[in-house]
Amino acid sequence: MKRAGQRLAWLDAAKGLGIILVVIGHVWTRGPVRDAIYAFHMPLFFLLAGYAAQPRSPREAVPRLWASLMIPYFAFLIVLMAVDPLIELARGHRPMFGSIEAALQAAALGGTELRGPLTIFWFVPCLFFARVAQIVLAGFWPNPRDARWVAAMAAALALGLWVGARSDFSPLGLLSVPVALVLLWLGALWRSLSRDGLLLALTVVAAGALLLWQRLVPLNMKVGDYGTPGWSLAVAVILSLALCGVVRVAPLRPLRALGRMSLVIMFLHVPIIHYLAPYASKAMLLPLATVIPVAAFFALGRTWWGRRWFLGNVA
Repeated sequence: MKRAGQRLAWLDAAKGLGIILVVIGHVWTRGPVRDAIYAFHMPLFFLLAGYAAQPRSPREAVPRLWASLMIPYFAFLIVLMAVDPLIELARGHRPMFGSIEAALQAAALGGTELRGPLTIFWFVPCLFFARVAQIVLAGFWPNPRDARWVAAMAAALALGLWVGARSDFSPLGLLSVPVALVLLWLGALWRSLSRDGLLLALTVVAAGALLLWQRLVPLNMKVGDYGTPGWSLAVAVILSLALCGVVRVAPLRPLRALGRMSLVIMFLHVPIIHYLAPYASKAMLLPLATVIPVAAFFALGRTWWGRRWFLGNVA
């Protein structure tokens, strides 16, 4: 298995399949398929981020995270907020925000204040802050198997479930950070295993049983909705590991490519669905919400500013 400094082909493929599931869940917003996707799709990305995390000092890691996550976040946010009034007024609709003041306030708060075409934008700042917390704690406890990690993550999980049950206000996705941190730790714990074949095989079997049982509860991490406390997150982890187990057998090249483009697809697919939904069928929205972000990825990659500000390339 490839280690530090090398990309894991199956991990990119898992991200690629995961982002396709995200797009499907935003195109078809009702039904059992959507519910099954929402039972695990966002926890999957936090688990994979935890698995892929490299041991670095905060001084080195935090600036890299800022460049790779938050700079693209602000770049896409500014562009989409600027073009929204032009698009909406051109098609005879009201813009997303009624005034410049409302737009600036929403941009400053982020998270649950961003809706419509920006509804997915909670994820990146949540991931950023959770990763920063993980990096700081790893400076004290480098081994994810350390008992202190277990105690700290039990407390983080309890905190996340408690605040999620009492509020759905989440500036910059902060409401979801405690549970996201737990998922990042589980990803790191998973990577610490020298052999995980049996674990993944068991999760594939368990995931099959859960899908046949059809008792999957959708999660909405954005607003701190974790379904049935404890159980739903356990199911999300099982389904995520099962998907990775299947993808590891055949990390298809197209999925690997989509995985490397997943951040751009994450930012752009909801605006495309939002603006084109009145004019295209759902069967057309799925390829459009995938192909247009892919085209944007390649176009941005042709310029230094596109790579720097929108793709988050870190030299």
